[in-house]
Amino acid sequence: MTEPTNPAFHRMLMDVPVRVEVVLGEVRMTMEELMALSPGEVLTMEKQTGEPVDIYVSGRLIARGKLVVADGELGVTLTEIVDSRAVA
Repeated sequence: MTEPTNPAFHRMLMDVPVRVEVVLGEVRMTMEELMALSPGEVLTMEKQTGEPVDIYVSGRLIARGKLVVADGELGVTLTEIVDSRAVA
């Protein structure tokens, strides 16, 4: 990566908030099925245990990673950076 031509602009961009989402999996169901769920019920996701999770920044897939526990908190370790420009 090259040095920014305008360091002040670069610092300003670093303060812009972005939304980061980690998608564990998806499940499709009808509204009726959703309303019938009970506390403690388990939903079966499309992904299997151990599969990478998808990491989105502002709605764009940017990476994949694996779930980890650090200091008793759930986190994610990046394992792959996704170049969406390469997907045609």
